Amino acid sequence: MSDQTITWRQAASHAAEVLERADCEPNPDMVLAKVAIAEGWTQLAAALSEIEHT
Repeated sequence: MSDQTITWRQAASHAAEVLERADCEPNPDMVLAKVAIAEGWTQLAAALSEIEHT
């Protein structure tokens, strides 16, 4: 395992990128999967933001 750090801004950016790809996805099941992944990134961004601001 590597020692990588991610900021809340990076996590939010990943969420946005995944949602952009979901918007172009023709397969409805893949859209749902990508939205779920984006929601995970969004939750991570929120948690990291809270940690960084405490």
